[in-house]
Amino acid sequence: MKTIGAKELRQNMDEILDRVLGGEDIIIQHRFKKPVRLSAFNALANKNHQKLVGLKAFENAPKEPSPFDPNKTIKELYHESISDKYTG
Repeated sequence: MKTIGAKELRQNMDEILDRVLGGEDIIIQHRFKKPVRLSAFNALANKNHQKLVGLKAFENAPKEPSPFDPNKTIKELYHESISDKYTG
């Protein structure tokens, strides 16, 4: 397990995150604060497990007709309501 300072973490964030995602645990020290261990979250390491958030959930949801308009999906209705709200 490697120990680094907070400054090194800020300067090399991409490289350090790649190492952590590769399975390495890293200890981060910052001045007089307690050290923190940075490690990959096990549920995210499983490639078959994807957490869907925001509009990605709409894209991956089953394409069923909406009860409001049977000819449109929920995603289409959502986009229409957002565009109506912000454009007119």
